[in-house]
Amino acid sequence: MASGRNLLPQSLSRKIKAFLPIIYTKLMPTLCARLMVLLLCSIPCFALAQSYEQLYRDYRGALYQIRLIEKSSNSKAGLGSGFQISPGGLVATNYHVVAEAVSDPDKYRLEYLSVDGAEGALSLLDIDVVNDLAILRMDTPGSQHLQLTEETPSKGETIFALGNPLDLGMTLIPGTYNGIASGSFYDRIHFAGSINPGMSGGPVINASGKVVGINVATAGNQVSFLVPVEKLAKLRQHLGSEDKAKDLQQVTSEQLLQNQREIISEVLNAEWKLRPLGDAEVVGEIVPAIQCWGNTQEDDDNPVTRIDKGCTGQDVIYLSESFNTGRIEYEFFWLEAKEDLLPTRFYNYYEQQMNRFAPGNDAGEDDVTAFKCRQSFTEQPRPAGENGEQNDPIIARTSYCVRRYKQFPDLYDIFYLSLSVDKEDRALVSHFTLSGFTKESAAAFSEKFTSEIQWH
Repeated sequence: MASGRNLLPQSLSRKIKAFLPIIYTKLMPTLCARLMVLLLCSIPCFALAQSYEQLYRDYRGALYQIRLIEKSSNSKAGLGSGFQISPGGLVATNYHVVAEAVSDPDKYRLEYLSVDGAEGALSLLDIDVVNDLAILRMDTPGSQHLQLTEETPSKGETIFALGNPLDLGMTLIPGTYNGIASGSFYDRIHFAGSINPGMSGGPVINASGKVVGINVATAGNQVSFLVPVEKLAKLRQHLGSEDKAKDLQQVTSEQLLQNQREIISEVLNAEWKLRPLGDAEVVGEIVPAIQCWGNTQEDDDNPVTRIDKGCTGQDVIYLSESFNTGRIEYEFFWLEAKEDLLPTRFYNYYEQQMNRFAPGNDAGEDDVTAFKCRQSFTEQPRPAGENGEQNDPIIARTSYCVRRYKQFPDLYDIFYLSLSVDKEDRALVSHFTLSGFTKESAAAFSEKFTSEIQWH
């Protein structure tokens, strides 16, 4: 077959040539329009990339890596991010970034590293353990600082998290402002963006370069949380104009006491809704910050059916790597023996299950005393029968245990456990832990908690 030879019939070839102008006239404007749309779409993307780059370039001089240095080895023991907030060299970060230097200053010191490689020492001035914030002072102030805004972003507005993720260098990450997250005693902004380890304490800015929040935590999958900037503004005000270092232990004690007062007041003044569990009705979700979950265990190999209901506050206050506080949690377990299970076997199983209880917060020997417990048998009333006859009360074995905070002697962890013991084939277990509360607050909660449980 000869190359380039026209194999189409002449009549068909003429028709195609006749249609070419029509095809060009009809299709080219459409193609040009589509190409123009693609070109216009690429311009905003390019402009957006340029604006991100410009934001980083404009404010990079106020960003720092915060380093926790172990003195003996003169090596890094922890990393975070921070940012300068005054011409005089004040730097803001998360409390948990510097917490070990607060709890053990003989072992650790703090240093900063700028984006351009300048290094220096940091001294702690003031802290807010409830909102996870700290203010420090640089030994040599940088030339740039960030301003705190008083304007709240609009929901859906793009904001920009800055920090040093995984010690890879300073990074800008865009995300979306979604307002204050629900379900916590402690205000946190829900940020739809990726905050990674090492970014804690870094600023989150708006398009004008003003700070709207501080990186604090992530739940993964671009669900992250920020401390609202007004909390930092209050801490700056608490520090005062003289920038004089505070007594950090006294400050922590005052903040923890005030926080537990606010929590216990909110909880006791709420409507306590009851939920059925076995032969009883027990406490459900008291406030949105306390969430409840349930589970039933009834395997064929298990001689006892167990129904669990656990409720807990979603956040804690970080004091050190091994010590946290500020939590309320309570649990209920309904156990019921299957047919033909001897009472002795039921109680053996019961005892094994109940020996596993432990306080809900972390604390070590340096933080708290040993628990001191008071045990007793209590009577829980039951409603009268249909004909008005009085039913026998439920008998329960109760333990009420207390341990004191060594550095904050007005605060305690309270551990309560109640086991009903008057039935041979069924039992209700009630438990709560309060961490970091006064004896008065704990007594008020305990009285309310025990009085709310009702029996059929």
